[in-house]
Amino acid sequence: MRSWKRFRGDGRGPDGGAAVTRGEAGRYLADDDLVTAVNTALVVGRPLLVTGEPGCGKTMLAWALAAELGLGDVLAFHTRSDHQARDVLYTIDHLQRFYHAQVGDQRAAEPEKYVRWQALGEAIRGDRERVVLIDEVDKAPRDFPNDLLDEIDRMEFSVPEFGWAFQSTARPIVIITSNSERQLPDPFLRRCVYHYIPFPARDRLHAIVQQRAGDGVVPARLLEAALDRFFALRDVPGIEKKPATAELLMWIRVLTEAGVEASQLEGAGLGALPFKGALIKTEHDRRLLERQ
Repeated sequence: MRSWKRFRGDGRGPDGGAAVTRGEAGRYLADDDLVTAVNTALVVGRPLLVTGEPGCGKTMLAWALAAELGLGDVLAFHTRSDHQARDVLYTIDHLQRFYHAQVGDQRAAEPEKYVRWQALGEAIRGDRERVVLIDEVDKAPRDFPNDLLDEIDRMEFSVPEFGWAFQSTARPIVIITSNSERQLPDPFLRRCVYHYIPFPARDRLHAIVQQRAGDGVVPARLLEAALDRFFALRDVPGIEKKPATAELLMWIRVLTEAGVEASQLEGAGLGALPFKGALIKTEHDRRLLERQ
């Protein structure tokens, strides 16, 4: 009997070897709740809406899923405030065609050459299952999420400019991320499987660092000292942008490369941490730490 759990969340590919996720070192480690959410979305054929702090692994989840299932590169769409739902399917470079027409370029007589297939459109047109990432949907105009779900529900679209029509033969897996910058419409939320990725506990963060850096690469005492200072920094009252997993990995990498000793972290105030520019991203937080 085939298991309903297609996604294991352990970073192993279809052949049992480590899944390569966008060139990142180490395996993507998903907790049990995230594994359940992904498999729920796969079973019911609905998009998975993933929220959580910036840097908590929302975007990398799409790559980990594609790698574990052997579905090739992720088809990614990075949302902007001026996007419409159609832009996830295709765009037409009217300006380039106009320019070519102005200069007498013969390519202007073939308008179909100016069509650019975007993530969801490429997946629907394709003949195999793919993972589609729609990143930071909360940046889009308010109508975008509901219109987007209409396109995903139908799994077909047309290009009226040329009379083309396409229908999916292999339904893509859609991962949608949000940084919760604004409330998403209720109809949109009802049609998604939802999951919030909490910030990792210390033991899990320890395992993530070892995966990303390589087991044994970071001296044990240095890693413990770095985690102590990292969590202390996140707990500073009034901090605007708490450093997340991505910042921690960047910081530990430079600490290791520079040969920083654990003792230099253990005795340092937060404002005197070496290479703190990898952790602190606003002027307000820099000044705040200087008073610690």
